[in-house]
Amino acid sequence: MAEENLEQKINAPNQKKKEEKKSSVLESVVNETFGAIKSGFNLSIAAAAPAAGYALTGNLGVPVTSATYIAATKGKKDSKIIRNESLSGAIFGTFAHYTLLPLKYLSNIGKIAYMIPWVFGANAFYMGEDHLIKEKSPKGLYKKFKENYFRITKKAFKSSALINIAASLVLPQQYMVAAAAVAGYVFRRFVAGGKGEEHTDKTPYAVAALSVTGKLIRNTFKGFYESVYAIGSSVRDLYKKAPKPEAPKPPAHA
Repeated sequence: MAEENLEQKINAPNQKKKEEKKSSVLESVVNETFGAIKSGFNLSIAAAAPAAGYALTGNLGVPVTSATYIAATKGKKDSKIIRNESLSGAIFGTFAHYTLLPLKYLSNIGKIAYMIPWVFGANAFYMGEDHLIKEKSPKGLYKKFKENYFRITKKAFKSSALINIAASLVLPQQYMVAAAAVAGYVFRRFVAGGKGEEHTDKTPYAVAALSVTGKLIRNTFKGFYESVYAIGSSVRDLYKKAPKPEAPKPPAHA
């Protein structure tokens, strides 16, 4: 009995470490699986938003705007960033489609007169919808407008706004959303970018999306394999601990 107690004390730390390791593996599998599901959900929204915008407007400029918003972001592009930028671009592209429709009825002078206030309205709309998507609340929006709106709009008239105004004079109205997408890329990349952003990540939209999708598939299969392995290990350990049947004793001689 004393030897058995001593053996249990010696083996207790190893047993505890083994149990903690199994728990860590299962916890990691669960976390990665939920992370993969979340990434898949984010990418579904990222794909659905421009598709819905195109279905609503029939304008290819809407998905182009989503793609340029993603391409214009600085730093790492994870599934959450792809989702937010795609959604923001789809909403702005839809806004641009409907608000630029009057251009088909205007002369060149009228187009210039229309596009100048359009830039003010477009910047205000972008700042509002982008803030609500990323912050999920209007909190802080007033402060952002107060501190940044006129500064950013002034900078836009030296760069991206000129693209929109010039495009309105030379392009048919149906291509204006695509032109606004190009201007949006310039605006996001060089005008509205924050000082604290990381170095530019030039990964294209499609490549970034495929990368996250590949990670989703890889993590799903990895999680399945590790779950099966952990369960198998537990069953094996349980089998080892089970008392073995005693060998039959030979019959006694008469």
